[in-house]
Amino acid sequence: MAARPTLFTMEISHYCVSAERMLAFKGIRPRLVRVPYHDKQALIRATGQDYVPALKWGDEFVAWNDIPRWLDRKSPRPLLFPPGQEGLAETLENWGHQVLEERVWRAVVTQVPPMLADDHERWVFEEMQSRARGPFSILALRQPEFRAELEPYLALLDRMLDGRAWVLGEPSVADFGIYGGLSPFLTVGERLPAQLPNLRRWVARIQKLPG
Repeated sequence: MAARPTLFTMEISHYCVSAERMLAFKGIRPRLVRVPYHDKQALIRATGQDYVPALKWGDEFVAWNDIPRWLDRKSPRPLLFPPGQEGLAETLENWGHQVLEERVWRAVVTQVPPMLADDHERWVFEEMQSRARGPFSILALRQPEFRAELEPYLALLDRMLDGRAWVLGEPSVADFGIYGGLSPFLTVGERLPAQLPNLRRWVARIQKLPG
């Protein structure tokens, strides 16, 4: 096994945050290489493609969507896909990335630019997001609407965690996919409401994983 893998990552990416926490769960401390939102040239030279997260471990390259399964083969203890619950874990991971993250992103997208490294990166981000979602000024005005749409999903997560430390009772890829989907909310500095104690404790548990 190679001494240390490299993870090409971006702090605002839900898939990247998910991959970082999965590696931490496995006790693996990668070298993190930040990929700017607007400049993928170094990533392309290193991996031959332009998507993050991207994992390189020795001579092996692992694309973003292959990381969870690959990690369970490479480092099988602890497992991300617990026996008997693999399909459920994968379905919930997908829900975190495809359903929850979209609600989160709409609620916080106008708060992301200050998290970026420089004016160039911020300009490209705003331009690309405006093309996809409409003018930033309108998105900012609609933020209370988007936040109201997000709140039932946060409440659902809190109920999902009632009486259990992890989504499936033990840590799994479901936790890291859902946490990834939630992560933009946390990255921009938002705080979870006090009336969601199960969700707050679960977030703290995931954040405390070493890495």
